[in-house]
Amino acid sequence: MVLRAIDEESADSAQQALSGFCEAYWPPLYSFLRHRGFSSADAQDLVQGFFAHLLEQNTLNHADQQKGRLRTFLLGSLQNFLYNEYDRARALKRGGGRQVVSIEEHLPEAEAAMLATAHLSDAGCYDLVWASTIVSRAWQSLQNDFVAEGKAEWLEELRPFVAGGSVVPLNQEQAAARLGVPIATLRTWLSRLRQRYRESLRTEVANTVSDPADVDQELHHLYQILMA
Repeated sequence: MVLRAIDEESADSAQQALSGFCEAYWPPLYSFLRHRGFSSADAQDLVQGFFAHLLEQNTLNHADQQKGRLRTFLLGSLQNFLYNEYDRARALKRGGGRQVVSIEEHLPEAEAAMLATAHLSDAGCYDLVWASTIVSRAWQSLQNDFVAEGKAEWLEELRPFVAGGSVVPLNQEQAAARLGVPIATLRTWLSRLRQRYRESLRTEVANTVSDPADVDQELHHLYQILMA
């Protein structure tokens, strides 16, 4: 998505794509750094410095588009950055470096994700937070569509049946009663919602691979991570 925007030679499109890219992918990078033992402040500075480095060096443009997945490319690039730019990046003071992405708003979520993956390896932590970020973005995209369609209420009601997260036993009959529809209608909605959710997930994953043929394999990898 970023590369396509850059190819369009539109400054606004490129900036929007780059901003979205940074917003979407700082959580797994931040979690990886925290897992490596960096403090929250240092991890934030390193993420900012890493993104600034990517943009200043046009690293995304130089990436091999014929083979590559964004998650592995970013992790490898971050590790190279730490090796080559460690002293400069560590010297950044809070607020003194280039602020490429706003982190503070979602920092509590990132910290919670980091703690929840403390039992994993550094790479395992990165992969799980990456997968969770993909799922979150897919659901948010779906939610935006349903809000625009005026269906936000029943989407929220049906979410536990599709995306999980419920702490109480799920009961389709009760959900149908709350929505005021027959159980057959609810089940039809659920079937359609699951299909749209799968399509949304596929779209998010497709934006992270350079070859469309890799989408199915990357989706399988995502499911494996989440089910482990």
